[in-house]
Amino acid sequence: MLTQEFGTPQDFSLSDDDIINGGKFVHKNQLFLGVYPVSQIEHMFEKHKVREFFDKKGIHNISWHINMNDPFVHRFILLSENNGIKHKLIELVLQKKILKLPLDKNKDVNLEFLLVEWLMMQNPYKAFSDKRRALPGQKAPGLGIGLHMLEVLHQLAEKTHTHGLINSPNYLHTAIFFSRYFRFLDPKIEAFIQVVKKELIPPFKLFRVSWADEYGALQHKRTSRPVSWRPSTMIYPITPEAKRYFNSRDYRLQVRKAREKLKLQVNMKKLTKKLSEHAQI
Repeated sequence: MLTQEFGTPQDFSLSDDDIINGGKFVHKNQLFLGVYPVSQIEHMFEKHKVREFFDKKGIHNISWHINMNDPFVHRFILLSENNGIKHKLIELVLQKKILKLPLDKNKDVNLEFLLVEWLMMQNPYKAFSDKRRALPGQKAPGLGIGLHMLEVLHQLAEKTHTHGLINSPNYLHTAIFFSRYFRFLDPKIEAFIQVVKKELIPPFKLFRVSWADEYGALQHKRTSRPVSWRPSTMIYPITPEAKRYFNSRDYRLQVRKAREKLKLQVNMKKLTKKLSEHAQI
């Protein structure tokens, strides 16, 4: 585990040729994602006033940690210390991954993406309330920096010369958040998330829809059969090659056809009973 405290930015000298040689990624030890030296990350934190940002939220004594023991899977952790106890604020696990996209007729094309294997952001000093209730899987309220984190991840994907970001959200509410910029590889799953966002979120709100999925109260209208969220690959394409798949006529047609067939409902009777049993209303 490599640990750094916030402090005075250290000078570093590292040219692009040290990282990218002939347009190809060159792995070097002690470079986060093979690109960022530890001193540069420290400099970035100072430049963007990360400590000041968290101070305003009442979160102090920030430290950050990078684990690069596995050369292909890198972990970033942001902690806050209070009364001798360190609390985790952010945990991010990244690696590069090759994904096959059907860009050409009857032929898949391999493209490299930056895989967000794990992303957790929480404020351990804040409690849930009636105005901000817990969603499935949440142990503490979020930090309110989701869009900022997406911007950071976008920059990382560009810097590492990948075609974008990929992830597989464990929860429906997480998939809904990421769907602002990501699209599902499977057009049927993309259709599902679009229907949820357009037809269910406005009347029922995110809290009810999220727990409806968790408790089996999210159902097909015609059969009342529960619809359960299962992690599925999402892609945030940033290059023309990656975007071509989602802009293709075939993908858009499959999404439209699936949307037309999909009719969902929230079984409020079942949901209310479950929420009451778990003391969430």
